[in-house]
Amino acid sequence: MEAWNRATWGQLTNEEKKHRMQEVIKQLPAGFIWLRLERFERYGQSIETGVFRYEDSEYVYVPGDTVTLGRAEAHMYAEMSPVREAVIGPVLVQRHPISAGWYEYAVEELDPEEDRDILEVIEEFRQGPHTSYEYSQYFRLERDGEQIVVFLFDDSESFEEWYESELPEGFTLPTEDEWEYLYSAGARTLFPWGEEIDESIRLRHVSGSAETGNSGPYPLELPNAFGLLFPGDPYKKELVLTPDGITGKGGDGGCNLHGGQGVALGYLPTATAFRDPYEAELDWPDLMDCLVYRRIVRL
Repeated sequence: MEAWNRATWGQLTNEEKKHRMQEVIKQLPAGFIWLRLERFERYGQSIETGVFRYEDSEYVYVPGDTVTLGRAEAHMYAEMSPVREAVIGPVLVQRHPISAGWYEYAVEELDPEEDRDILEVIEEFRQGPHTSYEYSQYFRLERDGEQIVVFLFDDSESFEEWYESELPEGFTLPTEDEWEYLYSAGARTLFPWGEEIDESIRLRHVSGSAETGNSGPYPLELPNAFGLLFPGDPYKKELVLTPDGITGKGGDGGCNLHGGQGVALGYLPTATAFRDPYEAELDWPDLMDCLVYRRIVRL
């Protein structure tokens, strides 16, 4: 297993890495395709690693490591995961997170009778000026140029029901330990990039945060040192496994930011070790509304 350790992995030649990736693909569910080696760099860390494809998603190989996770000092506005040492095994990780609650649905597949209410709203929306419209936990419309994109809300009644339909055999979700390692890339700072939120950068939901004249991805949404993309958005939470069940990491559903607590506290939920102290008050549909997830394959 030493060859799959992060430090050892970094010492391998390109040919040795490619050979290891051929060993990896033998352990994967059917349908994976090896693509390339690629180097990723962010926040002073970098790694050259393997990139695979499964269906329409890219996955990256992340070598394992023995790491210290969590945060020692308490924070009056948040709960943090405790300081602990964790042994993280090598994993193949989906690069882009996917919405757990909302999925795109073709307009032409809507039933003229059963979905009449949606079709009527689509027509009104088409004639109006708005770029988006949402009927809570039912359907959402987004304008994409001349096209109207429809999203429907998942109708699963429990996590177990959702998991069975969304995670094929051989796939699972990261644990909280794995997620903190993947998100931080091993950094021991409060956030993957340091100890504070840089309020001068362009941030979602924050007016005046370098918004004017800027386009393209928000800085916190760019790939990290493992090549993984995260929402960088306190309104979103990423679904992970815990010993007692599940939790959401990387956000609080926007509670702090929407509650007017300012940028520093509003973005505190994007801290690596953050735990939402109010999450238990949500039932599965309410939690799913703000959840994203990514599949992993443990090697």
